[in-house]
Amino acid sequence: MSVIKLIPPDPSQGPMALPMLDVSEITRKFLDVPYAQDSPRQKLDIYLPESGDGPFPTIIFMHGGAFIGGDKRDFQLAYVLNGITRGYAVVSVEQRLAPDTKFPYPLFDFKAAIRFLRANAAKYQLDGDRFASAGTSAGAYFAVMAAATQDNPAFEDLSMGNAQYSSKVQAVVAWYGLYDLIMQVELAEEIALPEMPVMNFVDMFMGISAVDNPGIMYFTNPLNFITPAFPPILIQAGKKDQVVPFQESVILYEKVKEVCGADRVEFDAFADYLHGDPRFNEPENENRVFAFFDKHLKK
Repeated sequence: MSVIKLIPPDPSQGPMALPMLDVSEITRKFLDVPYAQDSPRQKLDIYLPESGDGPFPTIIFMHGGAFIGGDKRDFQLAYVLNGITRGYAVVSVEQRLAPDTKFPYPLFDFKAAIRFLRANAAKYQLDGDRFASAGTSAGAYFAVMAAATQDNPAFEDLSMGNAQYSSKVQAVVAWYGLYDLIMQVELAEEIALPEMPVMNFVDMFMGISAVDNPGIMYFTNPLNFITPAFPPILIQAGKKDQVVPFQESVILYEKVKEVCGADRVEFDAFADYLHGDPRFNEPENENRVFAFFDKHLKK
């Protein structure tokens, strides 16, 4: 049975306002848990199945929003929140956003959240050996980038806490994400709909011109850091995406297959889906996604 209930967007929040999830009827939850102390945004929500003592395999979700928006409790969490009816703990992470902060600090936030969850796994009934990262759009970027650079000290700020714990995950699900940020800038105008131009949110995230600084941008691209230790990943994207180039998902798929082998990556390409297409969240696809989670987290 679905646990998802939507609250319409607040018009006072302007055109970027998103529908929020009503989580009031979920009885086992921990909301607004601080995972670091550098910003009031560094909080996460934890949702547990209605019964059982765990420890539960855990899906750690990051929302999208072009690096500048979104909320840990907005409608994007619906992609995974029904996991609590399937025996999973579900965690939704908030992080610092551009333009108030820049790369790599939001990545540091997401990895600090993973370390916090592993350090406090017993307290929250989580299984620290069965973590998956997941995200939509910009959130998919962080889910993939964190997995590609896991336990790489150059990509973590261990002073944020729980330095003795790993930020590894055992599986990744990435929905219509961007991975090569220069490609995002170069192709955005080409794929955008006439009535919906795509802003250059990459440069806002970086604080520099991405196209003019390829040397620096090398360190933002998860494809440059994928090793044979990269965890199993499911990639889903729509060929008609009008915000993030579909090719971004293609090159990620090809890179993981090249480095790790074809058995490490699954790729679902939907012929006519747009960015954030509601059909990603239909029951048939939810079953497909959780079959992947079950395969890698419930062995």
